[in-house]
Amino acid sequence: MTAIPLYYIRFLKPPPTEYLIGQQFTIVWTVESDLGDCTYWEPISIVCSLQGSSQLGLRVLNTKRKRSGSALGDSPLSRDIMLTYDPLQGGGTVNKLVIEPLPGKSLPLGHSVSIQFGMFLSPSSRTSQAHGVWQNAYLFSDSLWLIPTWSSPIEAKAAKQRHGEAVSGNQAERIMRVNENKVIRIREDAVQSIARHIWDCGLSMCQFIKENKDELKNYDTLLELGNHKKRKA
Repeated sequence: MTAIPLYYIRFLKPPPTEYLIGQQFTIVWTVESDLGDCTYWEPISIVCSLQGSSQLGLRVLNTKRKRSGSALGDSPLSRDIMLTYDPLQGGGTVNKLVIEPLPGKSLPLGHSVSIQFGMFLSPSSRTSQAHGVWQNAYLFSDSLWLIPTWSSPIEAKAAKQRHGEAVSGNQAERIMRVNENKVIRIREDAVQSIARHIWDCGLSMCQFIKENKDELKNYDTLLELGNHKKRKA
């Protein structure tokens, strides 16, 4: 039985679900335990990967300024960008982003495409061992599993006018792998709620049963604590 703890990359302010290509938007995210009662205490390098379109890329907008008052440069446009989790930044890590066409791959006006982006442990920080249940989850420094998150599907549209900043969404996704050919996508609320905590605990139990099914084969009944009900295994 594994004793390695689980920590989750979690959106506090998710990306928008409707988006005009070229609009700025802000995400706020953190790395915390399943119940959200404990944030991780060390910096972590995270890769943010845009998926669903080979024509679009992500860019981090630098909101900091030099001492002279001029703005620092933005990051290069890419389908994969690097972000850093900063545990000393109260209220979560804040990044201002923009989605733009990659060089030579502009979209015609009015054209829409469905995209998502995922946030995973960067290749330089992960071990080679992948989690058996959670998609794109890897060991971090042999001390914890870091569970990734995906944005909800984003309907991105090419348009001339892009007024203001895009409105944030309120949900994100996680992906559980059933077998080599099947995955389950789980929609998760960004806000703290008892329903989300109960759901997280249920998922953890499913993982426990799958990982330890050989040791549990002699048991045909599970007792769900707090509900006073027996359930067949």
